[in-house]
Order: sequence, then C-alpha cells, then structure tokens
Amino acid sequence: MEIFPYTPRPNQKAIISTITQTLSNRGHLILESGTGSGKTICALSASLAYALKHDKKIIYTTRTNSQQQQVITELRAIQKHQKEVRDPDSLFGVGIQGRSNMCPLAYQDNELAQGTSEELSRFCANEKKKARSSKNKGCQYYRSFVEEKEKVQQTIEWVKTTLPTAEGFIEQCEKRNICPYELNKQLVRDARVVVVPYIYVFNITIRNMLFDWLGLSEEDIILIVDEAHNLPDYIRDLFSTQLSIWMVRNCGYEVEHFGDPSLLESRFSVKSFCKTLEDIISEIRDSYVYNLLETGIRTNGERKTDAFLPSNEFLSELTGRMGITTKQLHDVIEDLIAYGEKIQENKQKQNKLPRSYLHKLGLFLDFWIHLAHEQYAKLIVDAAEGKNPRIEAYCLDPSVGTDILTKFYSTIHMSGTLEPLEEYRDSIGLPAQTTLVSYPSPFPKENRKILYVKDVTTKYSELAKDQTIMERMWQYVFSICSSFPQNTMICFPSFNTLSMFQRNTGFSCLKRTIFFEEQQMSQSALMDLVTDFKAQGDNGGEGAALFSVMGGRISEGMDFPAEQLEIVVIVGIPYPKPTARQRGLQRYYDMKFRKGWEYTVEAPTARKLLQTIGRLIRDESDRGVAVLLDMRAPRFKKYIRDLEPTSDLLKDVKEFLKQKS
Repeated sequence: MEIFPYTPRPNQKAIISTITQTLSNRGHLILESGTGSGKTICALSASLAYALKHDKKIIYTTRTNSQQQQVITELRAIQKHQKEVRDPDSLFGVGIQGRSNMCPLAYQDNELAQGTSEELSRFCANEKKKARSSKNKGCQYYRSFVEEKEKVQQTIEWVKTTLPTAEGFIEQCEKRNICPYELNKQLVRDARVVVVPYIYVFNITIRNMLFDWLGLSEEDIILIVDEAHNLPDYIRDLFSTQLSIWMVRNCGYEVEHFGDPSLLESRFSVKSFCKTLEDIISEIRDSYVYNLLETGIRTNGERKTDAFLPSNEFLSELTGRMGITTKQLHDVIEDLIAYGEKIQENKQKQNKLPRSYLHKLGLFLDFWIHLAHEQYAKLIVDAAEGKNPRIEAYCLDPSVGTDILTKFYSTIHMSGTLEPLEEYRDSIGLPAQTTLVSYPSPFPKENRKILYVKDVTTKYSELAKDQTIMERMWQYVFSICSSFPQNTMICFPSFNTLSMFQRNTGFSCLKRTIFFEEQQMSQSALMDLVTDFKAQGDNGGEGAALFSVMGGRISEGMDFPAEQLEIVVIVGIPYPKPTARQRGLQRYYDMKFRKGWEYTVEAPTARKLLQTIGRLIRDESDRGVAVLLDMRAPRFKKYIRDLEPTSDLLKDVKEFLKQKS
C-alpha cells in the first residue's frame, strides 16, 4: 500500500497483498474482481512497488485505447502522490499504440491508415532512409526528430512531467513536427511502465521489436493483462487466417498492373491460377454452405453462413484442377511470395504502401499446407451476404500463441468477469499451480437491482412461432424509456438484432434524445457519442437512451458514474451463434477438457451479461437497475446471484429508483 494514492475501498488491500505475494513467488495470478472495484490502481500500485525494489519493468496490456487512458490516469495519481517522497522519473510510464495510430503521415493518407504493421514498417523504413540521404525527401517528422535535438529534449521533458495519454502525446508531437513513433521508441527505454495493446505482446514480430526498444529480456518484465476475458478470443483471431474471393480478385488486378508471369515452366500463368482459386472457393461455398446439388437444386432451405471443410478438400481441388503435385504446389507458393516481394519493392519506390496481395496469397497457401489440424478448424464462410465467400483456418486453441507467458518474471491476469477461472487458465495454457482468486463486488448490494421478465425472448425458434413476442419486447423498451427520465442504455446481443429492431419498430415515438452505436464507427466518433450521452444525464439533464450491443466497445471498459447511467435494459441473452466455427470450438473443448458447453457457450455469455450490467455501478454511491428481457435469464443465476423475476416491471423499477431520492 506504500504508493497507493487513494483511501482504500473494501478488498483493495487484499487484492494488493495477493498481487504482491504472486510477484514474490514469481508466479501467475488470475484475478476476478467486480467492475468498479479498482483493479487497475491495485495492480499498478502493487507491481510498481515491487518493480522499484527489484529493478523490474511493467508491461500493461489492454484491449482498447479507452482502457489504456485509464492506466495513464491512475499512473498520474500515483506519481502525484509520491512526488514528495521519491524521484518522479522513477514512476515514469508511456502509452504506445499501433503504428497506424501514431504515424502523422497515416492521418493524411487513407491507404496508409489501412496498412498492416508489416506494411507500415517497410514504408516507414524507406521514408527514413530517404530522409537521411536528402533534406527534401522522406518523412519530415522523422527528419525533425533526428535534426532538432533541442525540440526533442523539450518534448521528452514535457512527457515526463505531464504523463500524457497516447492520444495527447501524439497530438503534441504532431504540433511540434516530431515523429511520435520514433520518440516513443526512445522514451520506452526510460519508462518503468509501458502500456500497450495486446498485439505488442502476442504478435511475435512486434514483441521482438518492443523488447529491442526496452533492451530487456522477458524475465525482467512483469506482465499485466487487463480485461483478460477478451484474451482467448483475441489470440484465436490473431492466429487464424483466411483467403477470400475479394483477396483473390485483388491478386488478379495486381497481375494486370504489374505483369502476369508464368508458373512451373510456363504451364500456366498467375492469373489463370487465381481464376481457378476463385472458382474453387465459390463452388465449395455452393456445395457446403448452400447445399446445392450438381443440378442446382437447394437440398436444405436453412440459412447458414459457414460450414466445416474436409481436411484435404481445398488442396485436392487445387492440385487436381491445375494438374500439379503437392511438391509442385510448393514451387508455385515460393514463386508467388517472390513475385509479391518484387511488387512490394516496386510500390515502395513509388512512395506507396508496399502491399502485395500475391505475397499474402503465397503466405496463406504455405500456412494452409502446414496447418496443425488438431488445433484448427477448416471452414468455408459465406461472408458479405454471399458477395465475398472465403476459406478460413480458425484457431481453436489460444494456447498456440501464449507460450510467451511463462517466460515473463510474473503475470497478472484480471477482469471483472473471468468465472470460471479454471477455463481461462486452461484456455491460455497457464500452469496448473496458477493462483486463482475471485473477490466479490465491494459496493452495497442494495445499490443494484437486477430484474428479468418471463414472457419474452430473442430465441429465434420462439420468435418465428410467436410474432407477438417482438411487440411485447418493444413495449417493454418503449415503456421504460418513456416512463423514466434517467439515462438508459438498451443493449442487444448483436448489431443484427439491433438492426432488426430498428427495421420493425417505430423509434420516432420515443420522445427523448436517442443515440445509436454503429458497427463501423471510428474511435473518435464513438467517444463523441458517449460524451454526448453522458452529458444528457449530468447535472439534472433531461436524460437520453443509448442503443448499443453487448460485447461491444461501449458495454466493456467504459465508465458511466452516477447519473450518467442508471438503467440498463438487456434485450435477450447473447448466446454465441450456432455456427460451424462455434460448434468446432465447443467440440474441441469437449475433447480437451470435457467442458465444451460450459467453456464455450455458458461462460462467455455470462461474461457479456455481467460486463454490460457492470456499467451501472462504478463506486460506493452509484445506484442502478438492470432489466433482462428474456425468459432464459434464470439459467445464469449462478453467475448473477441477485437476479430476480418481476411481474410488474415498471412498478418494480419505479420503486427502486424512488428509494434513491
């Protein structure tokens, strides 16, 4: 507690003690503690105190930029609290974002902004090379960083004094015409705390780059994983790969522009190879997803979006149609990668993003051939409403990308929703002796009311049988929004469900301000929307309704204290869709742990519900009511222990809110 900057809440001393004990044992800790319980400040205080005594550094990983801001805010509080007793430089920390967010040139060029880390790295290296050799070429921000030493030093002093968020740091560097990315690389070496997105730890290439900046090995680092319930799915996505018709067509456009070389001693051209790939993907989709016979008759009218692909189906089709052996396919792949690298170099000379779709195609085919079958599911996916089908190698086992965890000095994994803790430990491959600890919410139980109704559901089969369910669901939403002036968030299981409600109900009848979260919103637009919504509840405002989704950027990781949010309405249970991908995941966990349903359906659904409900209560004085509009809610009683039914929803909500006044 020696550097803890606040009056401790219930459980916070115990959390800090548990973390300190874990660090002393060089162990791993999985910590669940309710939303709003102050996990961030506890983890920072405990790990900083230990790191200062034992000369370690802290890498703090977050999923979103808003969570990164919270870490920097708490670090400022610690530094302010400690200014009189220790050198503030020893508590210095920096936030790092991806190169696309930190590169000023990417702000000005949409193509650059869409570049991958590898593409931007190559582009950046070329710009720096030109800037070093000429005063009029290359990146002006890098040139300024190299040449204007005094300005750079002034910026470093400003950063160490103010501890800006990553966004504030980037803004200041751009004003001073200095490259934020290059300056951050320099600052990282002096920082005791480095706050990064997950990719800086779990992407091998980017991790090696980060450790080069730090000048340290993993055993000198304490790793903190925030909102850890997101990590398994993040790793699965990171280690999955796909080939879509859109990508294959871009390969075709590439050869039209850069030339169409022959493959295998002129047996066929790159363009004809790509055309065959496109035909194979379309036909596999028709066969496995649409269930079309050779006659073109649909054998099953059920709407599917994906299907399992037999292990050798794709490669057999490809080698058979091209008339080549597997060894010859290896030669084709090597040629595609080599030709793609030549295209990358050509684009680089033209000051363009060094992207080559042929290079990506070669890497995909190489990965597919060497796939570890037991840890991946091969799928055919009907994306973009049939316009962009793809084949996909979906990673079932996140532990394929987490072996790095055991190399750190110690790791702390924390979230408000991790139960069952054993599932998280098993999924990411932590040792059996990992410490598992769960703390209850520190806030008064009477400050939160969680109700559910028994006559509606979003279960598809029930909606299909009874058209009145949708009407009753909307009536509940409409009645709550119309009867209570408090800021209200209405959360749906998915954007598709939200869109269905938008199409089938009349939002115009709601006589209050309404906000909608959109799937493709930029980060800045989303933050503006949230700020405007919060303002409607502050200082006796008129109140507003925010329509959002569970598991999205708003329902996880964002704080809505006091009057900024007092009612949450959850429209349906956010079960994962019964896709082939989901069935494959459930089957894999059944085989590996004998807990397929619990680990891949029940627990993830409960976490989404709890994260959404957790937006209500952020401190001891907060009060709020959550309403679950689904008769299946009692299935989650073991996770939501204060859940209770209601036969008169408006009356029960009114009585609870009346108690506040």
